Amino acid sequence: MPTKETVIRNEIVRVSGKVKAITIPKEKTQEILERRTLRLLDKKYEVLMPPVDNMEKNNIDLQGMMTFMQGYLSMFFGSFPSNTSSPQVRIVITDTSGNKYQLNYANTVTNNAQGVTTAIQIFGPQNSMTVQYYFIGFDTTNSSYQSNYLELYSSSWIENCYNTMSGPYCVQRYSNIVRIAYANLSINKQPNYDLFILWLIEFQNVPSYLVMFIPIIPNPSNIYPDTLNPPVGSAFTVYANNGNCNFTCGGDCPSNNPNNFMLSIQNNTIVLQIPVMVTISGGSSSAEILICATARYNVNNDTPNASFNSSYSTTIAPPSSGYTFYILMTAIAITFTVS
Repeated sequence: MPTKETVIRNEIVRVSGKVKAITIPKEKTQEILERRTLRLLDKKYEVLMPPVDNMEKNNIDLQGMMTFMQGYLSMFFGSFPSNTSSPQVRIVITDTSGNKYQLNYANTVTNNAQGVTTAIQIFGPQNSMTVQYYFIGFDTTNSSYQSNYLELYSSSWIENCYNTMSGPYCVQRYSNIVRIAYANLSINKQPNYDLFILWLIEFQNVPSYLVMFIPIIPNPSNIYPDTLNPPVGSAFTVYANNGNCNFTCGGDCPSNNPNNFMLSIQNNTIVLQIPVMVTISGGSSSAEILICATARYNVNNDTPNASFNSSYSTTIAPPSSGYTFYILMTAIAITFTVS
């Protein structure tokens, strides 16, 4: 039983972030905040946030980002963490005296309160999509402090759904909160001013067939991937052509649905590998691979609300031929370069 181990493709995804802090006289806040239209695949929705101009570069916490991704993928592949009670997002402000102010997750910006609301955007051409997280921190209290250091913490979330005899059963699950970014940024909060922090974390150059593996953060719009079985939910299938099958998405070629992953840090990058093993009967002199993905996202509990289908095909180095069957062992890899 010969095997062939290879990487189908190593995708390079860039992870970066920007942040800004603005203070606004309380009577001017409604004039400065703007309603911004965001895109989630083929849908649009609006979010109230500060202007996105003049943002400064942040620092990605490499270890934290890997842990953040690991928590999401564990839930995506069916391994459930114990911390599933509530969404967690946090911006920590350290003032010049070393005191810390925590802005915790909130559904919306409110008066005389502190919090962080969030939004998600997924857009772009299928060969190079962009996934954006917007974290909107606010302090509309009469507090007063000065700061030059900020930290961004987040959990990821998913809604695991199962088909039962009485219908779909769904459970919202959240990963543990972890620091994903930090920044040196000057803040001068005065009692008669409102403070807003806009933090953008961005995944660039994501191929569409892998976009469902990019984490989703807690958000007031209830955007999360649909995990029910197709045709309702998301799907990811790898087909191998044995020379005697219908080599198309949904065809009868030997196939497998990956159910595991490996994450590591290598040379200031995060490397994700998704192993795939396909048993092919009859032997073959070629190793054609077809990856078929259906990404479906719920928005405000509508199922499905945003979705698309994508595929990727390639020919990899052929395994040994002349045998009754062989097992094709491959891996889909993503290298996340952090900046």
